[in-house]
Amino acid sequence: MGPGLGGGFGRFSGYYGLVLDSIIELDVVLANGSIITVSESSHSDLFWGMRGAGHNFGIVTRFSYKIYDIPHPDWFFSTMTFTNDKLEAVFEALNTFGANGTQPKEAVTYTLYTLNPEISATEPVVIFVLQFGASAVEAAPILAPFFALKPLSATNETVPYTGAAHAAGAGVTDATCLPGVSAQLYPVGLQTYNISTNRAIYNLYKTMVNENPGLNTSIVQFEGYAQQGIRAVDPDSTAYAHRGDSLLVSYGPIWSPSEPSLAAVASDYGHQARTTFHAGEPGRTLNTYVNYASSDETPEMLYGYEPWRLERLRKLKSEYDPKGKFNFYNPIR
Repeated sequence: MGPGLGGGFGRFSGYYGLVLDSIIELDVVLANGSIITVSESSHSDLFWGMRGAGHNFGIVTRFSYKIYDIPHPDWFFSTMTFTNDKLEAVFEALNTFGANGTQPKEAVTYTLYTLNPEISATEPVVIFVLQFGASAVEAAPILAPFFALKPLSATNETVPYTGAAHAAGAGVTDATCLPGVSAQLYPVGLQTYNISTNRAIYNLYKTMVNENPGLNTSIVQFEGYAQQGIRAVDPDSTAYAHRGDSLLVSYGPIWSPSEPSLAAVASDYGHQARTTFHAGEPGRTLNTYVNYASSDETPEMLYGYEPWRLERLRKLKSEYDPKGKFNFYNPIR
């Protein structure tokens, strides 16, 4: 439920929207110690705020949530590794496939810059992953343009839905979720991939990992979730403000706690990357996904630029947490 309070993307976003869109009711411990039930019919204004900015108002001790039949019991995963000379072609294929919210509701795409010493000690690779809630046969037309780019390697597997998180490298026993590292994300919401921007981000990342070996496990990630379910919800009906973003990109420095001096280096590169990503979509606001946020974003970046939206959130904060007891994570100020 934690991610659901700030949004909650997932493999069924194309069907059912964000995690927060399926919340029915919450029991919330407030700053004054009282417990209230929050829903459309009980403290409805706070129910609006909990769905998108919920970490600002209290502690959820119980929730009621819509559940659904799984549209397809198995998920097909295809993972391809490309050398960086294919970077532009990979993102052009991704734009053709799903930018501006057009990708099929069964699909999730995940693209990554990472350093793989087995391939090159200095040249990061581009990894593309298709997660598809249907069969390999149905995924074949989607994958054809990517296979045509002749990846260095490709692996395919079909797993039950219960094994999808592990297959994606995000299970509770996978490296992504294990303790012992320091990490930060600098996310930006986009509508389409700017190809030249993505090359500039690659060059920035390459410089960072080559000049700072302690950051060589860092990543840059590009997430594409189906939008049909997300956009079917009235954007004013919850506090989540960025339903118009089709893509979630994040610059992700990772370093060892034994090298604390790298925190400042990581922050500098992260801010450069965020500025570069935003410049690639001129005329759009700089939007940040609160669940990934680095903690120095403005309230507008996190919670939306409409004055009425921030005014409503600040009123709720004043009413339910006037002394800022729940200001630990990206508070409304």
